Amino acid sequence: MAVSLDPRPTIFTSSHHEIIVVTLICLAQFFTQAGITLSLSTMNIILKSFDTIDSAKQVWFMGSYALTVGTFILISGKLGDLLGLKLIFVIGWIWTTVFSAITGLSNYVSVEFFIICRALQGIGFALLIPCGMGILGNIYPNGERKNLVFGCVGANGPAGAFFGAFIAALIAQLWWWPWIFWLLSIGCVVLTIISMIYIPPITHHKLESYSEFFKRIDPLGTLTGIIGLILFNFVWTQGPVVGWNTAYIIALLIIAVLSIVAFFIIELYIAKYPLVPKSVFNLKIGMVLACISCGWGSFGIWQYYYWNIILNLRKYTPIAGSLTYVPFLVMGIIAAIASSIIISHTKPSYIISFSTICFMVGCLMLSVTPIQQSYFRLTLGQMFILCWAMDMSFPAASIILSDYLPNHHQGMAGSLVSTVINYSVSLFLGMSSCVETEIKLSTHNVLLSYRSGLYFGIGVASLGIFCSLIFIFVQRNDGKGTNALLVDSEEEIIRESTEDVMEKK
Repeated sequence: MAVSLDPRPTIFTSSHHEIIVVTLICLAQFFTQAGITLSLSTMNIILKSFDTIDSAKQVWFMGSYALTVGTFILISGKLGDLLGLKLIFVIGWIWTTVFSAITGLSNYVSVEFFIICRALQGIGFALLIPCGMGILGNIYPNGERKNLVFGCVGANGPAGAFFGAFIAALIAQLWWWPWIFWLLSIGCVVLTIISMIYIPPITHHKLESYSEFFKRIDPLGTLTGIIGLILFNFVWTQGPVVGWNTAYIIALLIIAVLSIVAFFIIELYIAKYPLVPKSVFNLKIGMVLACISCGWGSFGIWQYYYWNIILNLRKYTPIAGSLTYVPFLVMGIIAAIASSIIISHTKPSYIISFSTICFMVGCLMLSVTPIQQSYFRLTLGQMFILCWAMDMSFPAASIILSDYLPNHHQGMAGSLVSTVINYSVSLFLGMSSCVETEIKLSTHNVLLSYRSGLYFGIGVASLGIFCSLIFIFVQRNDGKGTNALLVDSEEEIIRESTEDVMEKK
C-alpha cells in the first residue's frame, strides 16, 4: 500500500535542506542513546583504569548520565519556547562538546569525577532532544510526512544504541577509552557549525525584559522540580550502596519528596506560567506518559543486566558484546519505517500498549535465558522484540503530545516524552539495583541477583501494560476524543494571550 506524503514545508529551501535538518535532529537522538550504551560495553575497562574494584559504582556510569538527561530536559523545552528552539539546540551541541572533552580528561582524576562529568555531559543532550523535537513539531503539520520524520528520529534510538556500544568497545579494547569522549567532542563541534547554518529560525515568544523571562521560566517550579527529581533518583541509586539506614539518605529522601509535592502545588495552583502546561494534567496524557515511563524504565533495567550478564558471566569481550546489538541496527530501521505507516492507520493507544508488551517480553526472555545458551536463540529473539518496543513507543508518544499541544508549547511536548524516558531509565535502574544488592548479600548468587533485578523490570513493564489498557478504555469511552485535549490547549492559549494584553496595559 503506497503512502502519499504531504508537500515539503515551505520553510525549507530545497529537499537537501530538509534532509540536513532532519538528519541533525536524528543525530541528536542517535548520540543521546549512544551516550548510554558507550558506558555499558566499556564499564569494566573504565572501572579497572581507576584502580578500583567497587563495582557498585558502575551503575552510576549509566545512571548519572540518564539522570541529568531526564531531569534537565524538563527545563530545556521551556527555554527553547522562550529563547528560541534553534538557539538552545546549538547551545546543547556546544555544551556537549565541552563536557565530552572534560569527561575524557577525568581519566587523570578519579572514578567519582568521571561520574560527575558524565552527569554534566547529559545536560547537553537534555538541551538537544526536546528542542530538536520542538523544531520538527513546529515545522511539520499533522500528516504522513510528520509521522515519517518522527519515525526516522525514533529509529536512531536503536541505531545509536548499537554504534555507541560498538565504537566505544572498539576504542576502549584496542586503544584508550578517553578517546571515546574526545572523538565525540570533535563530532559535536562539526554538528554545532552545521546546525548554526542549516537549522531554520523558529518563531518564539518575544521577551520584552529580563523580568518577563524570569516570570515565564517559573523559577520556583524549576527549582523544586530539579531538586526533587535529582535527589529522589540519587537516593534510590545510592541507598543500596551505603545502606538505607544512613542518615543523609533518609534526609535526602524527605527533602526529595517534599520538593516534588511542592512542585505539583506550584504548577497547579501558584505559577502564572507553569513549567508544565496545565493542559497536560489530564488522564489521557497521564496514561501515555505512565506507559512510556514503565516501558522505558524496564528497558533501562534490561540493558544494564544484559551487559552484566554477557560481560561478567558469559565472559564476552566488549567488542563481541557490542556486536550482539547488530539486530538493533537492522531491525531498528525496518521497525521505524513500518511504525511510521502503522501510526497513521492505528490508534495511538493500541501502539503504546503493544510497545509495553514488547518491553515486558524482553525482560522476561532475558530472565530465563541460560548462561551457556547460544546467542542465536533467546538472546537474539530479545533484540527483535525490543526494537519494535523502542521504535513504536517513542514516535507514537511524541506525535500524541505534539498534536495535543499548541505551537508555542512544542518544545515542552518534546521535553515531556524525553524527560519521562530518560529519567525513568535512571530511576527504575536505581530501584532494581536495590533488589539486586539485597539478593546478592543474602544468597551470594550473582546470577540470581541479576535475575531478581530483571524480575523487578518485568513488574515495571507489567504496570505499563495495565496503564495502556486504561488508556484504551478511556479513548473508547470518551466521545469527545482528542478534541477535548485540543480545546484545553486553545483555552490555555486564550488565557495566556489575555494575561499578556492585561500586563501590557
